[in-house]
Amino acid sequence: MTAFELRIERLERGLFDGVSGRDGEPRQRVDLAILACFADERPLRGLAALVDWRLAGALSRLLREGFCTGAREELVLLPGRHDLPTDRIVLVGLGPRADLDLEAAQRVATEAVAMALRLQPRDVLFALPAGGDDRELSEALVTGVVLGLGGEIPTVDADAQDAVPEATRSVETGAPRPAAVADDPMDDGADAPADAPPADVCRWWVVADPRHQGRLRRLLEGPPRAAET
Repeated sequence: MTAFELRIERLERGLFDGVSGRDGEPRQRVDLAILACFADERPLRGLAALVDWRLAGALSRLLREGFCTGAREELVLLPGRHDLPTDRIVLVGLGPRADLDLEAAQRVATEAVAMALRLQPRDVLFALPAGGDDRELSEALVTGVVLGLGGEIPTVDADAQDAVPEATRSVETGAPRPAAVADDPMDDGADAPADAPPADVCRWWVVADPRHQGRLRRLLEGPPRAAET
């Protein structure tokens, strides 16, 4: 049974060097990056815009020439590059921004996760569309990711403070309630410590606008749990 770990990653240019590991550890490239984009939002925004810039506008050319359009549920697999944080890229279309309600956003994210799992990735980066006014959309997409990985979103106190610890959620396929755990160390060829997660854990990073980090981390963490007896 495959297990997954999910964490929220800050949208920043440092992602060109890869996603963050545990404290003090170097960034790492990922096997697969999922970049969500709208059909009517040009130029691209968020991590898709940074990747497009690094590729000298290659993603924009594909969209401009009609190779892909950003239509809802459109999936386009592209190769990564050594100067990008990923070996493979999937563009996921969200359709026109005004037409994407929260239910549809959650469904698109869940289906994108199903597609990604069919590619049997080592690890995955899922980049949300950027925008400070899209907090609820970001939450719906993260919910779709969690559900796609077989987890369940716990009830969240919307009035809780923004300053919360880094959240990582462990999801085991088919498990009704994933539990928060610490990150596993990067695989650098050295022997892992005794308390490291099993080798079959697939790690996921959701890249989000910094303005939404606190809410999304609370979404993963949920309310405090009673101690087990």
